[in-house]
Amino acid sequence: MAIKFGELKKYLSRVVKLSVCFEDGHYDNYLRVSDIPEGKYDDLFVFGIGMVDVEFPLDVYSEPTEDRTMQLKDGFTLGCALEVIVHKEPRDIERKNPNELTFGDIRYYLQCGRYFSIVKKEDWSEEDYEWREEISNEYNEMYVYGIGIEDNPSELSKMIQRGIIDTQLAKKMRIVVSESPKYVL
Repeated sequence: MAIKFGELKKYLSRVVKLSVCFEDGHYDNYLRVSDIPEGKYDDLFVFGIGMVDVEFPLDVYSEPTEDRTMQLKDGFTLGCALEVIVHKEPRDIERKNPNELTFGDIRYYLQCGRYFSIVKKEDWSEEDYEWREEISNEYNEMYVYGIGIEDNPSELSKMIQRGIIDTQLAKKMRIVVSESPKYVL
């Protein structure tokens, strides 16, 4: 059973920018997951989850267009967003748990690398990994509680020294896992 966007959406952080990317390379950007119209993309299959720098208007407080996507007008800025790549057809990745989303279910949907933070909800302990393959298998049976983005202090200081800030190079994907499911069916 593949993961559909509608299932993943409830685990995405409510406070990060989001980019939904399609097979043909076009994408829709949103300031928040709540800006996505109800049901839009829900039946599309998740093909990947990562971080990407995307364009956002300088005036983030302007009214959204009718279809609620972000439209560039006079100026824009690059900003890091959580990227969800969607396809009409599912990937051939076996689910470990068809009823609840576990870390093992999303592991191979994650970008290959550059900075992950895995947090256990029970005690808020945190482990950082540079590459997906380095992430401990101990998390595979744990339930996904949330997926977001946060600053990566070690890389952020290097970026500031170079005069570059607010890019995906200075961020890390934060995945909160729990021993019990977030949503009980």
